[in-house]
Amino acid sequence: MKEKELLEQMCGYALEMSLKKGAQHARVTAVRDVSSGLSVLNDSLERIQNAVESALMIHLFVDGRFGTCSTNITDPAGIDTLLDDAIASVRLLTPDRCRILVPPGLRYEGPPLYSAYKGKISPATKKAKVFQCAADVYGKEPSLINVTVNYTDYRRCVHMADSAGLNCTSEETWYDLSAQCAVKGTGDTRPSDWDYNGGVMPKTLGLGTDNSCKCSVNALNRALAKRNPRKIASGRYAVVVENRVASTLVNPIIKAISGNALQQHNSYLLNKLGERIAAPALTLTDDPHRKGFPGYRFFDSEGMATAKRTVIDSGRLNMYFLNTYYANKMQMPPTISSPSLLTCNGGSGDSAFLAGLMKNGIFVTGFNGGNCNTATGDFSYGIEGFFVQNGQITYPVTEIVMTGNMIDLWNKFAAAGNDALTTSSWQIPSLLFEDIELAGISK
Repeated sequence: MKEKELLEQMCGYALEMSLKKGAQHARVTAVRDVSSGLSVLNDSLERIQNAVESALMIHLFVDGRFGTCSTNITDPAGIDTLLDDAIASVRLLTPDRCRILVPPGLRYEGPPLYSAYKGKISPATKKAKVFQCAADVYGKEPSLINVTVNYTDYRRCVHMADSAGLNCTSEETWYDLSAQCAVKGTGDTRPSDWDYNGGVMPKTLGLGTDNSCKCSVNALNRALAKRNPRKIASGRYAVVVENRVASTLVNPIIKAISGNALQQHNSYLLNKLGERIAAPALTLTDDPHRKGFPGYRFFDSEGMATAKRTVIDSGRLNMYFLNTYYANKMQMPPTISSPSLLTCNGGSGDSAFLAGLMKNGIFVTGFNGGNCNTATGDFSYGIEGFFVQNGQITYPVTEIVMTGNMIDLWNKFAAAGNDALTTSSWQIPSLLFEDIELAGISK
């Protein structure tokens, strides 16, 4: 039996039996994941992993109450036993009228989504690519301590159905390769850095070809550049945040406009719809229908149809991420549970171009711990990177903390690059901020 037919059969049976056993409504999601992985340390194979996992997630609406259960059991007898226990448990809960199925007009009713490679990649081909990537640097640089290369792939099939007529399917694949290098620094230090490449098709990694992916070479060069870091004086600086880590500063915004934080009054952006929360240079868009990119999807976790939406329009907050539950709780129209493919309108040039716009400043290449308080927007992050002098990226810097408030930070946002990485569902380019408070050594 084909995977799609098996998932539909599992959903259909669980849905039918949920209603027969006393649920007035139900939604069932069947997921099947097939994944593999390889790891190489220097010139030795460290790990081989293969997994096949199937799961049923059942959402039950019983006498005005709501509960969920899940299982990896696929035989009818096991599902029957699970449903008997789950429905009895749900009846003990407090009624919750805000829990509903996605209504017509909002639920997805289109064709299945396929974003998957149909062929197969042999274990020998995967192994050859991982060893090739490690061999690009191993034994070729005296300062190299070790290189670790990881390969992973997966195929995910999802089928979702509910008692109101929802019936949707998706199938996707993903292939990625990452490398991390550690090198000898001054004293006992061991600077390290990484690089990553991935895509929905294996050709992104050059699998089955002699083309090098350059991940290990890039990781090594980045690690070597971090040797002999210096400290800087505390003060206010212009800052460029590299595309690889820029989503760290976007994440608090998304958390603050998500249903859970808003409904619990744990958001610094509560009651800010239509207001300016950032500089006019910032426009964020959720663009889920760009085929071939991570985040491409037609429906969310409850079957609500996705659509292109402007999240922040020239600095003004345009929407909240609300599933049906939090929308009902807040008496607002539902939108979608979370962003799918988040993009930031970019300008021209990469991180080096943005650094060239600064006379003096800091080029941030990593965040080392820290956090942001979603309720207040106050943040404190440890950062690493390079000092920019007269527009040129120069020496590495260390032991710096960036502090402030998210509203203030984003109102100092000056420009975005055009170098968003296509390996992430949050495609955020390098970002330029002005006049940011940094704590280094005392003046």
